[in-house]
Amino acid sequence: MKDKKILMFGPNFFGYREAIAEQLRLMGAVVDLYDERPNNGVFCKTMLRYRVPFYRPVVRKYYRTIVEENKDKQYDFVFVIKSEAIDRNIFEMMKQAFPKAKFVLYLWDSVQNVPNGEEKIRWYDRVLTFDPVDAKTYGLLHRPLFFRKEYEQACPTESYEYDVAFVGTAHSIRPRVVKQIFSQCQQRGGRCFGYLFLPHPLVYVYNKICNPDYRDVKKSDLHFTPISAARILEVYNKSRSILDVEHSAQRGLTIRTIEMVGMQKKILTTNQLIKEYDFYHPNNICVISKESPEVREEFLSAPYVPIASDVWDRYTLRAFVSDILDGKE
Repeated sequence: MKDKKILMFGPNFFGYREAIAEQLRLMGAVVDLYDERPNNGVFCKTMLRYRVPFYRPVVRKYYRTIVEENKDKQYDFVFVIKSEAIDRNIFEMMKQAFPKAKFVLYLWDSVQNVPNGEEKIRWYDRVLTFDPVDAKTYGLLHRPLFFRKEYEQACPTESYEYDVAFVGTAHSIRPRVVKQIFSQCQQRGGRCFGYLFLPHPLVYVYNKICNPDYRDVKKSDLHFTPISAARILEVYNKSRSILDVEHSAQRGLTIRTIEMVGMQKKILTTNQLIKEYDFYHPNNICVISKESPEVREEFLSAPYVPIASDVWDRYTLRAFVSDILDGKE
């Protein structure tokens, strides 16, 4: 990566794109980082998700400005995460402006959740995905997510404040599963920490009407301001196990799951595919049912089996960046 020039686009998501860019810089690259969206308001996100035609000129103007700012630079890579906002017009504009660059796409969402996803994966020179099923279906490279440096620590489970903790967006089945697991744990005298986040109260109203898994969810169960990264790490440090509930339309492992690999924490997850990963061990990871989730005390109390160092290293941010842009398979 030394002296490589990279134009990078990524959605604003809890500082992860900034962490990737900083790791690239630490490895010697020169990185120009931009948000993939023109802004992060609910209106903009809705327009992009539903591909509303009248909003396309706004997005194209945003990208034209970026291209104009950087048109004299000779990029080695144009690196895009997700490609939600980039359409054919924008992609061809960038290909013309930066003809020597290798265009690389990383999908930390499933193809079906990316507008025109099946078409877009054909545009790029190299495409990697966190989703093992999409990798097989579309012939992409499977590359799981990563944990940042602050999660590079083994955190013992013998001393803890919470038996089960969950932090995440309150989408799909998550609120129901979290409430069910917490109820079981608390009935046994256990302690839980939950932070179910939604970007706006109107999203709660929508889910209350349209999502049957919100039947028993109260507004008071939710938070409408993001939790800080420092607070998340503090909670995880104090937790015996971490609950993970993947989106119903995803199969790849969530970033939280991979972060718990870094911390070598016990994981409760609804993702059945986790059993196929090289770090899986039944003492460390309990796969729970989406319909009738259950947490067993014997799992929580079983000794943690340390992950082999070579396996653990594969999920560091350093290894992730090398795999994405150095061309390793």
